[in-house]
Amino acid sequence: MHYYVNPTGDDHNVGNEANPWKSLHRAAGGLKERLVRKDVADEIIIHLAPGVHYLREPLILGPEHGGGKAIKVIIRGSEQGSSVISSGIILDNWKKAGDDLPDVPKELKGRVWIAELPLGTRVNTLYGPKGAIPRARGKAIQPQSLTFERKDNAPLNFGPNGEAGYRGELTHEGFVFMEGAIQLAQDLADAEFLIIPKMQWTMNILPLKSVDFDKRYVALGEKCTYPIGIPHCAPNGSIWLENSLSVLKPGSWVYHAGAARLFYCPEGDRPEQGIEAGSLTEYIRLEGACEPKGLKRPIENVHLENITFTHSNRFPFHGLTGKGIQHDWEMHDAPSCMVRLRHAQHCSVSGCTFEHGGSGGVRLDLFCQGNRVESSTFRHLGMCGVLLCGYGPSRNYLNRSNQIVNNHIHHIGEHYWHCPGIFIWQSGDNRIAGNHIHDTPYTGIVCSGRILYDRNGVQECSGTIDWSDLEDQCGKGYVYNIWWYSGLMDWWKREPLLHSRENLIEYNHIHDVMQVMGDGDGIYISGGGGGNVVRFNVVGPCPSPTMAEGIRCDDDQHHTIIHGNLIYAIGGHATGVTLKGVNRVTNNIFGIPLTRPLRGILSLETGPLNGTVVKNNIFLTSLPDQNAISEMRIHGTGRKARLADTDSDNNIYYCLADPESSCERLEKIQSFGTDLHSHVVDPGFVDAPGGNYTLRPDSPALALGFKPLPLDTMMSARERAGSGR
Repeated sequence: MHYYVNPTGDDHNVGNEANPWKSLHRAAGGLKERLVRKDVADEIIIHLAPGVHYLREPLILGPEHGGGKAIKVIIRGSEQGSSVISSGIILDNWKKAGDDLPDVPKELKGRVWIAELPLGTRVNTLYGPKGAIPRARGKAIQPQSLTFERKDNAPLNFGPNGEAGYRGELTHEGFVFMEGAIQLAQDLADAEFLIIPKMQWTMNILPLKSVDFDKRYVALGEKCTYPIGIPHCAPNGSIWLENSLSVLKPGSWVYHAGAARLFYCPEGDRPEQGIEAGSLTEYIRLEGACEPKGLKRPIENVHLENITFTHSNRFPFHGLTGKGIQHDWEMHDAPSCMVRLRHAQHCSVSGCTFEHGGSGGVRLDLFCQGNRVESSTFRHLGMCGVLLCGYGPSRNYLNRSNQIVNNHIHHIGEHYWHCPGIFIWQSGDNRIAGNHIHDTPYTGIVCSGRILYDRNGVQECSGTIDWSDLEDQCGKGYVYNIWWYSGLMDWWKREPLLHSRENLIEYNHIHDVMQVMGDGDGIYISGGGGGNVVRFNVVGPCPSPTMAEGIRCDDDQHHTIIHGNLIYAIGGHATGVTLKGVNRVTNNIFGIPLTRPLRGILSLETGPLNGTVVKNNIFLTSLPDQNAISEMRIHGTGRKARLADTDSDNNIYYCLADPESSCERLEKIQSFGTDLHSHVVDPGFVDAPGGNYTLRPDSPALALGFKPLPLDTMMSARERAGSGR
C-alpha cells in the first residue's frame, strides 16, 4: 500500500501518486484509517516528494498509527534525498528601521531591518541560505567578586531580592559585573545570558530578571545549574549577554518577544532572500500509551527513511529544575529533538539528515526497546545528536536493547555547548557502534546514570527518582552523595536501579572533540550499572587544551570493560584512561600524548581499586616527562588509588626519546610488587609519531601477548557513518 505527500498537493485528494496529499498530518489520518480497516498485507509506505514539507505543529503518531508486529509502516523521503521537513517561518515582510531606533550602536544606525511576526511567536533561531544566523552577542563578561562595606563594616552580598550577605559566596541566582561590561538598554528585559558557571562542564542560557547598575549586579530569572564563578576552561570569558540591540553586530539579529518583532542587521544592504525563523523543537513524535509504572501500549514498527530535518527552534531549557539529566546536559522526557520516540518498540530512523537546527536530532524516551538509529547524519544542531533517556532510579528498566550504528555526528551542541554527540542516560543493553563523531564542543559519547539524591527535587536528576522504589531497594531514608566515598557494597545496593548497564560501545571513531567546554572526554561513563563494554574504539586526535581523558570511568562507576581501544594524540590533561572504581583495562594502545599528562596516561583517582585489572596494554610516550601511571585520591574520603591494589601485569612501557626513563619507571612500579612480567621494549608500530599504530609483523608486542587491534575496521567509521554524507 502506497500513499503520497507533495507540498503542491491537496489534502482533499485521495493520496495516490497522481493526486497526492499536501500535509503530513493528512497522511497520518489516512494511515490510521487504513490500519483500522485491517486490509493491509505487510507494508504501508508514505512517500514524501522532493521539496520542503512545512510543519506548524508536531506530527504525533500513536499506537493506532503503528503497524504492530505484522505491518511495517514507512515514511520515506525521495530517492534524491531532497525531501525536507522544516518548521521555518519564511520572513519576507522586511521593513527598514529608522535612524532613531533605541540602543543600536551608532555605526549601525540606518542598517537595521524589522520583520513582524504573529503575537505569541517564540523565536530563538534564524536561518539564511548559508545556515544559522547568529543572535546578537556581546563581548565576554567575567564575573567579579567585590566587597562593599556597610556602615557597620559588614560585607554585603546583593542577592536577587536585594538581601545582604557575604558577596564572596558564589550564588546560582546572579553575579556582579565589572564597570562598563553591560550597557543600559531599553530592551534588557528580552535579553538572555549564556553562562559557563564555576563548574566548566555545564553551560546555561538564562533569562534576565533585573540589572542594578549602581551595584553592578545581575539577577537572573532562573537559577544556574552551578554557582556562577570563573571556570578553569574560560580564559576568554564565561558570561555573554545575548539578544539586546545594544550588542547588535552586522550579520546578527535580536527578537523582542512581547512585540513579536525581529530586528536584523544584514552584512549587505538588505536581508537575504529565504530567511526563516525556526518555530518547533520537535517535528515527529512516535508515542505509545503509557502508565506511571511502565508500559501500557507501545507504538510499533514505524520507520523514517531518507528524510532531511532542518530549521528547528532552540529548546528553552533552564538549570536547577530537578528534571535535568547529568549536570543538566539535557532534560528528562522533553521535546528537545526533531524526532522523538516515546514508548516505542521496533521503530527506526535510517538514512536521514538532521541539520541546521536549534534542537537535537533523535531521542528515545522512557520505554524504548528494539529501535534503531542508523546511517544518518547529524550536523550543525543546537543540542545532542542522539539521546537515549530512560526512567530515573526505579524498577522501570524499560529503555534498552536499542542500536545507534554507523551515524555521522559533528558540529552539534552549537547552542548548548555541553551536549554530547551520543548521550545514554539510564538506558542499557544498547549497541553504540561504528559512529563517526568529531568537531563537538564537549564529550563524544556519554553513558551515565549519575543522580543527586535531593528529596526536594531541585538538584540535577532528582526529580526523576522513584523514592518508593529507591527506599524499597536501599532502605528508608536512603540518601547518597556522589562526592562521598562508597565502596562496591554500597554501589551494589543501588546498582539494580542504575539502568545504564551492559551497553556495548564499539568501533566508534571520535576525534577533535572538547573544543569549547572543560573536563570532558572522548567516551565518558559514570554512575551507571555494571557490564558496560567499551572496545575497539579510536579516540584521537583530540588536540583541545580543555580535553580531559580519552575514556573515563568517573564517579560511582564499576565493572566496566575497556578493551582494545586506540587512544592517541590527546591534548589538555593528555590522559588516556581515568578510573575511579573497580574496572578492567586490557589490550589498549595508549599512543603518544600531545602534551605532558597533567596526571598520568592511566590516571587512578579513587580507591581502593582491589579487583581492578590493568593488563596487556601498551603505554607509548615521546618524552621522559610524560608519566604513564598516576595515583591519587581526587575527592571523597576513600583511600588513595594505588596500582599495587590492582591486578596489573604484562604491560609494555616505552619512551621513544629515552627508553632508560621507562626502565626507571617500571622498576619503581615493580618495587611495589606489581607488573612483575611487564616490559620496556619498543612495541614496533609502523609510524606512531605519524599516527599509524599498526604493529609490524616482527613487533615485540605481539610476541609478548598483545593481541593486534582491527585498526582498519576501527578507522573505517569515517567511511561507514552516515552513508558517506
